[in-house]
Amino acid sequence: MDKEKNKKSTTKSTKTNSNKNKPKATKTTSKVETKKEVKNKNEVKEEKVITKKEETKDKIKEIEEKTKKKNKITKTKNNKEDFFTRIANDERRKIVYGFLGGLLLGLLIMFIFMPDRIATLKDGTQPIATISGKNITADELYEDMKSQYPINVLLDKIDNIILTKKYKEDDTMKDKVNSNAEYYLNMYKQYYKDITDENELLEKMGFASYDKYLEYLKLDYRKTKYTEEYIKDNLTDDEIQKYYDENVFGDINCQHVLVKVKSDDSSSEGLSDDEAKKLAEEIIKKINDGTSWEDIQKEYKDKVTYEDLGYQSWDASLETNFLTAIKDMDENSFSKEPVKTSYGYHVIYKLDQKKAPKLNKVKDTIIEKLISNKKSEDQNISYKALINLRKENKLEFSDTVMKEKYETYCKQYK
Repeated sequence: MDKEKNKKSTTKSTKTNSNKNKPKATKTTSKVETKKEVKNKNEVKEEKVITKKEETKDKIKEIEEKTKKKNKITKTKNNKEDFFTRIANDERRKIVYGFLGGLLLGLLIMFIFMPDRIATLKDGTQPIATISGKNITADELYEDMKSQYPINVLLDKIDNIILTKKYKEDDTMKDKVNSNAEYYLNMYKQYYKDITDENELLEKMGFASYDKYLEYLKLDYRKTKYTEEYIKDNLTDDEIQKYYDENVFGDINCQHVLVKVKSDDSSSEGLSDDEAKKLAEEIIKKINDGTSWEDIQKEYKDKVTYEDLGYQSWDASLETNFLTAIKDMDENSFSKEPVKTSYGYHVIYKLDQKKAPKLNKVKDTIIEKLISNKKSEDQNISYKALINLRKENKLEFSDTVMKEKYETYCKQYK
C-alpha cells in the first residue's frame, strides 16, 4: 500500500472522539502507534477490505448485465448465424466469475502487503516503530496480524512459490494474462466512466500498480491450469465412457423455423411468450394435418425466421434444449411440440443423421467437457486441488496458530 493510502487509513481510524487527543507520531513512526492502536487499525483495514470486496462483486455483476444486454444477438431472415448459438459472452462470463472468485480472496493481499518499504530485522525483537517511548516489535505486530487476517494471505504466497516453479511463464500465459488484463480494465472503464487515469482505475480494482495487477492474474492463471490438470488426472475411464454413451451422437442434418419472443416489453420485435408458443403450436398442427414444410415457410414468412442449419455435431454451440431435441428425434421428422430456447420457440425438421464417431476420436473433447462440468458443479474444486498441491509439496507450518488455521481451512473442503 502506498504512503497516501496509509495516511488515509490512519485518518479514518482516528476520527472517533476517543482518538482525538492521542499524541501524533513522528514522520518515521506515523504508521504505528501503540499495540492496541495497531490492532484497531487492522480491524478498520479489514472492514474496508470487506466493503471493497462487496462493492467489487456488485459492480462486476452490474457490468456483466450491461454487457449481456448490449451484446445480445439479433438476426434477420437471411442471416446464416445460429439464432441460438452460445457466443463468446458465455466464455467471458465464466472467466469473469473465475476472476471474481480469486479477486475476493486476493484483495486482502493487495491491501495489506504493499508497503513502500519493509524493515530489515535480525530477529523479531527489534522495534519496527517507536511512539511516546513505546516500542512496537515485529513479533508483536506479527501476533496481531496473524489473528486478524485469514489464512488465505499466507496461502497465496505459498501457492505462488509452488506454481511459479511448476509453470514457467511462456507466450501462451503472457497472451492469456494480457488479454484478461485488458478485458477486466475495459469492464471497469465502462463502470467508472469519469476515471481516465489508469492508476486510479487500478486502485479502484484493489491494485497498487499495473505490475501488481499482472502478477495477480498470472497467479490466477497458474491456479486454473493446475486445477484443470488435477481434475483431468482424477477422471476415470468409466466417467469418460458414460459421458460418451449419453452425449455423443452422429452429425444431424436439420432445419427450423423460429417464432421470436420479445426480449422485453419495450421491444418492437417478436411476440409475447404466450403468443409465440401458440403460433409455434399452430404451425406444428398444420404440418401434422399435411401442410408441406415448404408451404409453411411461405405462409409464415412474415411471422417466423427460417434457417437451414446443415449438419450439427454433438458438441455444436447450440442451446441444450435444441441439441437435446434434435438428438431424440427420428430422421425425417418434425418436433412434436415447440422447443423453447432463449430466443423463442422453434419448430424443427430433422432430415437425417450420420453414425456416431468412435470414442478415441472424441476422447480429448469429452475430457474438456468433463473438466468444465466439474468446475461448474463443484465450486470448491479449485480449493481442493490447491490443498492437494500443497500436500504434494510437503507444506509444513512452524507456527502452531497458523497450522491450526490451515487445518480448519482444509476441513471446509473435505
